[in-house]
Amino acid sequence: HNSSMGYVPRIAVVGGGVSGLVLGKELASRGLHATVFDTGEHACGGRASSREAADEQGRRFSFDHSTQYMTCTKGSRFESMAKEWAKEGLLAEWPADRVGTLKDGSFTPFDDGVVRYIGAGGLRPLADFLAEGSTEVVRPQWVGAMTPVGGEGSKRRWELASGPRGKPLGTFDFVAISHNGKCALRLAETAKLQDGSPAAAKTRASLQCAFGARPTEELKKQRKLILSSVWALMFAVDNPLNVKDNMEGAHIVGSEVVSWASNITAKRRHGKVRTDTDGGGTQCWVVHSTPQFARDNKCPQEAIPKSVADSVIAAMTQEFERCAGLEPGSVKPVFTKVQLWGAANPLTAAGVPAVFDSETRTGACGDWCQGPPSVEAAAESALALADAIDATFSPTTARDPAAAGRLDAAKVRWAPCSGDAAALGAFPGTNVPSMGEIAAAPRREGGRGSG
Repeated sequence: HNSSMGYVPRIAVVGGGVSGLVLGKELASRGLHATVFDTGEHACGGRASSREAADEQGRRFSFDHSTQYMTCTKGSRFESMAKEWAKEGLLAEWPADRVGTLKDGSFTPFDDGVVRYIGAGGLRPLADFLAEGSTEVVRPQWVGAMTPVGGEGSKRRWELASGPRGKPLGTFDFVAISHNGKCALRLAETAKLQDGSPAAAKTRASLQCAFGARPTEELKKQRKLILSSVWALMFAVDNPLNVKDNMEGAHIVGSEVVSWASNITAKRRHGKVRTDTDGGGTQCWVVHSTPQFARDNKCPQEAIPKSVADSVIAAMTQEFERCAGLEPGSVKPVFTKVQLWGAANPLTAAGVPAVFDSETRTGACGDWCQGPPSVEAAAESALALADAIDATFSPTTARDPAAAGRLDAAKVRWAPCSGDAAALGAFPGTNVPSMGEIAAAPRREGGRGSG
């Protein structure tokens, strides 16, 4: 990498979820200097994370409150990565008789020979392992401004800061935005030339977004990323719930309120890493809402009003009991918490492996690029962007010297994610219950839209 001059190109990766972490590790492995910025207080990982909690007595509970498991397309680059992670003891296989579908109290295990990977001891060890592969990780750090310096093309560099006139975070040869939603768009909007015109127009255009589940016909009209939200209900019980047939995880069919339930304590026992701190019969469970329920019960995710939390907990617990065939009132939690994932799943995809602009030295990657959203989609998007960055800075030694030109020419074409995505996202190589058609949002009084 321009090594005769001893200069190693510096790449900023803004966002430390799966795509950002894979991108950082991949770039560093190819001899580039990759700095991953992430806002995570305790760890990177984004939606591939686990949450620790404690009750008033100091008992600790651990939940996989977002990504539940992952699958791979046979022969994909992601499949070989996942096998590598499993070899490292970071992933474990979830036996097919323990996970399946749940409808009106009846559990049907998946019996399809597909390998389903779970995080051994949760997902944090995987996120930590990937983060160690980057040249450096800066967190918790908000990146709120990017300013071009130099000319265009190979002369272009970027100064990053915590915000306009904020703390300087360094100068970079390329900026990859590996998160999405309003914050990613706002960052790209700060990229302006001295005359005020956009300095990263292509990347900025790809980050346009809106929120809220909506019918397919509506999604087809959108020329941008549409994100749906999901409520995650976490609870712990001291006595094991009387669920059917060894059920440890299930996609729930036929409910407008809940889409998934998993006994995290039982699921994690399949991992080699015995990090569970829950003793005895205590079980930690996670239940996810449907996108519609989250849309119709939305609130500021950073400051959930107690009244909203209480009504969401009650509605989701009651519906989980019904779907799992439990007597009403069976769930007697010793600990309960809800979290709203405001940008849980992309409902539209950009139709490109990643976004890459050689002229402005900017790009973006994530599960929303090719879609439908999955851990595989996030990782594969990062690999595509890594190939293009590698080809830009090391055209003679790059893994795929044509990658930059090919990705630069790819045109974003938004479309609804294909119909085989579940409410939790997609699981390549498997058949999971589709999230079904989403009803239009109820009209709000006073003529205010639902945002």
